[in-house]
Amino acid sequence: MKKIVELADSRIEYLHNKDNCNWYDGYSTYIEWLEEELEEVKDEIKENNSVYLEDELWDVFWDFVCLINSLEQDWYIDKKKVIERCFKKFDGRLVDGPRFEAKRWKEIKEKQKLELKREHEEKYW
Repeated sequence: MKKIVELADSRIEYLHNKDNCNWYDGYSTYIEWLEEELEEVKDEIKENNSVYLEDELWDVFWDFVCLINSLEQDWYIDKKKVIERCFKKFDGRLVDGPRFEAKRWKEIKEKQKLELKREHEEKYW
């Protein structure tokens, strides 16, 4: 997994610094491609074709990693914080391990939304 992320890092750095790349339009390129790849995933699920489904899922993963790297290159995010937020979010929701209750999940989610709102207001107000 680490090698794939490193490969995506180097790819985005190369594209970001390339002046004559007519197909790369920063992060929006990968948002569009993610949407297309997710449609392809849906198609492969319908066909019940695990070989192509697995391939398409890696395309989704690749485009997602490239999206994160593109957003970081354009100074929208810090990808380390994205990973930290992901862990904090779901670690907090799975306090009882994988056997969580939907009611508890909802309560924790609401609490996290308030914390996120507070953090946003502190940063931007």
